[in-house]
Amino acid sequence: MTRISEMQSQRNLVAQTLENRRRVGVFANQVASGVKAALPSDTVDAATIARYKQTLDKIDAYTTTIAGTKNLLTFQDDVLAQANDLLIRAKEIAQQGANESVNAVARTHLAEEVYQIRDHMVSLANSTYQGRYVFGGADDDDPPYDQTAYAVPASGEAAKRYAFDNELGTSTTRTLAVTDDLVISVTTPANQVFGTAIEALERLGRALGGYGTTPASGAPNGGGAAYTFPADYKQQTADILSTINLINDSRDTDIMPERVSVGGRLRRLETGESLLALTKNSTLEVLSRIQDADETESAANLAQAQTALQASYSVTAKVLRLTILDYI
Repeated sequence: MTRISEMQSQRNLVAQTLENRRRVGVFANQVASGVKAALPSDTVDAATIARYKQTLDKIDAYTTTIAGTKNLLTFQDDVLAQANDLLIRAKEIAQQGANESVNAVARTHLAEEVYQIRDHMVSLANSTYQGRYVFGGADDDDPPYDQTAYAVPASGEAAKRYAFDNELGTSTTRTLAVTDDLVISVTTPANQVFGTAIEALERLGRALGGYGTTPASGAPNGGGAAYTFPADYKQQTADILSTINLINDSRDTDIMPERVSVGGRLRRLETGESLLALTKNSTLEVLSRIQDADETESAANLAQAQTALQASYSVTAKVLRLTILDYI
């Protein structure tokens, strides 16, 4: 028969006392914190808990991304609303200027407001958000529209021409993953949204101001000559009338569809945000079941562990002739 030595018995008593102290510490922490798995070593579900926490971190990151993207798209919607209002006013001016009861001098006065509208439209196309050009595509550190010039006249508002910057990346549609399953377009290149509008406003301003624009259709190339009056009055009227179609095309084909698209993307973000919130809540519930302590059970376990520890102290003190002070 195997006999246990006195030394081995003493070691076993000390080891059991230390284990009981550890259990008291564990259950005391559970009662104080409400968490039964404060450390990975406290549970066999450590890997599962880590996985759920990673999921929560990812959800929080996506939620932050969605919030920022919603702000950006709301900003774009405001820009597009302003662009639409500008075109409505420009159309009113074009209709007024196309009336042949308005003489060339009066048309020149109308041109002054159109130039202001044009400049405002360009500023919208070159809008910045948090220091980046919203409609600049991948080249968002550079304005998508640059000022150049018409050959005629040599100076003044009618001489200003705005051309789309075709640098690498400017025509790129930017996308962003906002959840594992949802990728949306966050910006559209400026020329696809504002190109026709800027062209229409330049042609309208120049026509009212007394200058033709070449080519007859499409993006202006910087050419065009001054009208000769009264011979070119009819041509001036025709050029003014042609801008009304451009303005309508800009609103119907570019500005309003883009605004509808932005609204749709905002709704998709809101849906994605709701799904993330549901996923987060369910993840937290599962994690709580795994990780959180039952208050009643933890208190009972603590009482049992304290009783066992006191018993260990008592037995160990008698066997080893030690005092409780040796364990503190």
